[in-house]
Amino acid sequence: MRLARSIAILLTSLFVLGACSKEGQSNAIKVAVSPAVPPMLFEKDGKYTGIDLEIFEGYCQSRGCTFKMTAYDWLGMLGAVTSGQADVAFSGISITDKRKEVMDFSKPYFTSTWELIGLKNRHIKITDLDQLKKYTIAYPTGSVFDDYVKTVLQPNGHYSVDQVKLYPSPTEALIALQNGNVDLVFVDSAMLVNYQKSLNLPVSSSYQVVGFDSLGFAFKKGSKLRDDFNLYLSELGPEKLKAIINRWTQ
Repeated sequence: MRLARSIAILLTSLFVLGACSKEGQSNAIKVAVSPAVPPMLFEKDGKYTGIDLEIFEGYCQSRGCTFKMTAYDWLGMLGAVTSGQADVAFSGISITDKRKEVMDFSKPYFTSTWELIGLKNRHIKITDLDQLKKYTIAYPTGSVFDDYVKTVLQPNGHYSVDQVKLYPSPTEALIALQNGNVDLVFVDSAMLVNYQKSLNLPVSSSYQVVGFDSLGFAFKKGSKLRDDFNLYLSELGPEKLKAIINRWTQ
C-alpha cells in the first residue's frame, strides 16, 4: 500500500513538472507581457513587478519551472500568445468571449469595476452618459473598453468609437491626459488606486461603469500549461490569492 501511494505521488509530480517542460524549451516558459498596467504588471526601478508577476513566480517556484518575459505593446502581447510565440501572457488581461475564441484563459483571479478618470482640477463628473459627447476619451488599442464603447455607448447614442483616441499602452494614454490632449481615460479600479496612492497622481474618477471585469492569465489554445496553472490557483486558495492582491491594492 505504501509503495502504491509513493508511486502515485511520483506520477503526479512528473505530470506537474511535465506540464512545464513540454511547453517551455529547456523548462523555460515563454511569457508575453505589456508592463504598463499597474498594479498588475509594471516596471519599477528597472524591474518588472506587480500582482500578475507575483502569482506566476509562485506558480513556477511550486513547479520547478523557469520563465522568460518579453515585453510588447498591448496588441503585440495578445498576438504573441495567439500565434504561439508565447506560452502565456499576463498584464491584467480581461476575459472576453471574443478573446476566448483565439486563446485559453485561466480561472478568473481578480474582478474589477471600470473607471473613467480625469484630472482632479478639471472636476469632471458624469451624471448622464450623454455628457460624454463633450469630452475626448482615451484607452489602449485592443483593450476591453473598446467593446464597451461599441456595444453599449455607441448603440445608445452616448459616444462613438470614432471619437476615441487610441494609444499603445495605458501609460501613454495617461500621459496624454496629464498633457491635456484628452479629457478622460478608461482604466480599471485597481489602476486608479495605484495612480492615486503609489504614484500620487492628481486624478480622480469621473464615472464608474456598472458591472464587473474578470481578469485571467491568457494561454495559447489547447495549453496543458493552462490546466496546471488552474490547479495551482486552486492549491493557492482564495485567502492567499486575496492576500497577494491586497498587498498591491490597499
